[in-house]
Amino acid sequence: METQMFNARAHWEQVYETKTPQNVSWTQEDPQPSLDWILGLDLPSESFIVDSGGGRSVLAEKLVNAGFSYVEVFDISMRSLAQAKMDLKTDAAREAISYRVCNVLDYKPEKEVTVWHDRAVFHFLVDDLERSQYVENLKKWAPEHIILGTFSPDGPLKCSGLPIRQYDAATLVSLFAPEYQLVKAEALTHVTPTGGEQAFTFVHLGRRVA
Repeated sequence: METQMFNARAHWEQVYETKTPQNVSWTQEDPQPSLDWILGLDLPSESFIVDSGGGRSVLAEKLVNAGFSYVEVFDISMRSLAQAKMDLKTDAAREAISYRVCNVLDYKPEKEVTVWHDRAVFHFLVDDLERSQYVENLKKWAPEHIILGTFSPDGPLKCSGLPIRQYDAATLVSLFAPEYQLVKAEALTHVTPTGGEQAFTFVHLGRRVA
């Protein structure tokens, strides 16, 4: 496990060292549907939102601009988070966003999570044990909302040279049931900075009330 983790970290550090946002497929100028889905929840400003594997995504700053006070971004790559900090445009964002260098399977929230957001991290967990650990961690932390985006069955088989697992909405829902139920699902096409198209599955899962 340690060797695998080290290799993953080295891989992503090299990616962020050698490529600009316009040279990687996942860049979004407007982080949709994530931003609209989170804003549509009409949550209190003090809600704690975690962006898993957020890297240089602009989602966190846009959430702060929309009024949220506690957003945490974690990523396996230290370089990606350093770049993200440098990209921040407002003092409000610098005060409200916290950054943590961490692998997704090692992450532990320091407070109750309202929204767990993951765009394109979960699908890198191709090992069944790693996938199960991810799911069990979230069930244990019990965020009120899980917003998850993965490559769909019509999407790529690899990203950044690494294998992924494709998911449809029904499969994602089944992994988190019965603790979570489907609120909404959408099949979307992401257009990369170079004009390529990637098919995604997005789901919003809501925690069941006992």
